[in-house]
Amino acid sequence: MFKSIKPVCLALVTMGSIGITAMPVHACNEITAVALQGSDTATLTVRVNDVVLINHKGLHSNTVPANFLFEGDNDFQIELITDDPEATGRAEVFVACQGDFPEEPGENQNVLAELHQKGAGEQSATFQAGAQPAFSYLTGDVTTDDGLLEAIEVMYQAAADGDTETYIAFFEPMMTDLPLAGGPPPEMIKGMVAELLSGKYTIKSSKNIQIHKILGGRAYQVVNSKDQGPIQFEEKTDVATGRTTISQGAFWLKTVNGWKVFRP
Repeated sequence: MFKSIKPVCLALVTMGSIGITAMPVHACNEITAVALQGSDTATLTVRVNDVVLINHKGLHSNTVPANFLFEGDNDFQIELITDDPEATGRAEVFVACQGDFPEEPGENQNVLAELHQKGAGEQSATFQAGAQPAFSYLTGDVTTDDGLLEAIEVMYQAAADGDTETYIAFFEPMMTDLPLAGGPPPEMIKGMVAELLSGKYTIKSSKNIQIHKILGGRAYQVVNSKDQGPIQFEEKTDVATGRTTISQGAFWLKTVNGWKVFRP
């Protein structure tokens, strides 16, 4: 059976992950989303502007928001890794109203681009998007990743030392970006950071990470083998459902003040 498809809603970026929060809808607040479907004998990777939206092995169906867009042309790509020539991967970009319940690929309205791959290989397309809020990545310079690993280490050490001031300074662009995306205001973000550094979490740093150039080289996505950000906060208290783990430091942008995190 496929995993159930989640409602498409405005993507609110929390300090732990990119969450989707349902809100009452009185008028159509348009969002761009990606519906996808993978096979049980393949790994499906879906990217928009080189940002990895999902990298999943096995049979699944889901819808995720496309959060990092440009006005005008946007790149859309799927990749299927498999030894099965009959395995398939499908994905489509479409525009929906916040709160709409999405369909599987091929059944949504207002489709901007759709891709279908059978057997191992890749497919790509371009779609158009309208004007975007003044997000930090839109004015970022194309740059190499020199110094990024060192910045991640400094950020991790600040967390390990409980140095809230140094740690929160890495979120400088996020403080302005998240309110533009309907996310929490700066004071709430600071409160979340204080909670993470309060001693309630075990702080870990991923040793094996991958750095992906995204958004035309304006930014970088950093993930570990589980496609999580390189800094993890694991809840110390055992609960019946297990321990909560929050990952951070996945999306980086080089600014005049050095490397900064523009999304968790």
